[in-house]
Amino acid sequence: KKQIEEGDGLPDICHTGVCLEALREAGFEVLEERDMAEDDYGAGRGGKPWMLPLLPSWNPFTQRFQFNWLGYFLTNTSLKLLELIRLAPRGTCKTQAMLQTGGFGLAGGW
Repeated sequence: KKQIEEGDGLPDICHTGVCLEALREAGFEVLEERDMAEDDYGAGRGGKPWMLPLLPSWNPFTQRFQFNWLGYFLTNTSLKLLELIRLAPRGTCKTQAMLQTGGFGLAGGW
């Protein structure tokens, strides 16, 4: 939860059960609710899961490469170099690390 909050710049997020109870207390009638993260969206039938773009890959030609340890290291090192020679604004590397933290949290379900 903390990784998702920090990586996505969110305030304290609460569990869906707490949100549902607050809606009911406010007078809303909840007709249907479900955790869509648990849906496979056809992954069981050959489709792709929703979190696929956030899962690590060893293919260096995909954006998913940055989520394995080598890609993470290369991405951060490259951004630090670009910041050093002032081709990227200061703080770019820190922003990338923050966004990756959110991605790791979302993919891991934390």
